[in-house]
Amino acid sequence: MMLSGAVHVCSNYVKNILMALLLFSVTAFLSGCLILRAPAEINYVDGAIAESLSSNASLSYATLDKSISGSGFIMYRKPDQMRVVILSPFGSVLQEVYVTGGYVTIIDPGNSVALSGTQMDLPEKGDFSGWRHIHWLIDIDPPDHMRKNAVINRVNKYGQQEKAIFENGLLISKSTETEGMVKYGKYTILQGTAFPLEIIYESVAREKFTIMFEEPEINVPLTDDVFTPNTTKLHVYPLSILK
Repeated sequence: MMLSGAVHVCSNYVKNILMALLLFSVTAFLSGCLILRAPAEINYVDGAIAESLSSNASLSYATLDKSISGSGFIMYRKPDQMRVVILSPFGSVLQEVYVTGGYVTIIDPGNSVALSGTQMDLPEKGDFSGWRHIHWLIDIDPPDHMRKNAVINRVNKYGQQEKAIFENGLLISKSTETEGMVKYGKYTILQGTAFPLEIIYESVAREKFTIMFEEPEINVPLTDDVFTPNTTKLHVYPLSILK
């Protein structure tokens, strides 16, 4: 019973620490000098996609009665590696999230704590639940002028029935009964590639997650160590304690 109580206290402590980090973060997004166009005005290269990404970003989570936001930067490399760094208003690292395949590691460097596990270990609701669906969110169809404006019902690569909406050959939104809906907007052109500066995910639980990119760079070389969390000096707990 004492061990069970200790684990429960630890779980609540880590949840409170991670929530506090996000509450104290400040959202900062500037459109910079990128030119934003309506999808119909985008002149892109067919099939051109971002193989890798490095960008400043803002992230937010909102429900009917709560809103949390943070700013930092995102690095991504196909097919399934991502690293998100949340910064304080003074530029220090508050939190890092590493995703490789189906594995997720969340690091709180200020308290020397790391949570590690699979995406299915994450809660189904709440501000951390969006990471359960991150691969689906960033799986964007290559642009294709031949597709023009279309509504396509299909089975996606995860075996789910999905409705995808395209405008000028660009993916504008997709939805499933179990995941909810994700929308892609504020398209710009980077190296001939149509790139959405805004991704908005609305879950079936009516939670809203928003990612906004600032000054993104695509197809940049990113080494393996960028996506490898260093937990040697951290207290590591199972990710499932967030549930």
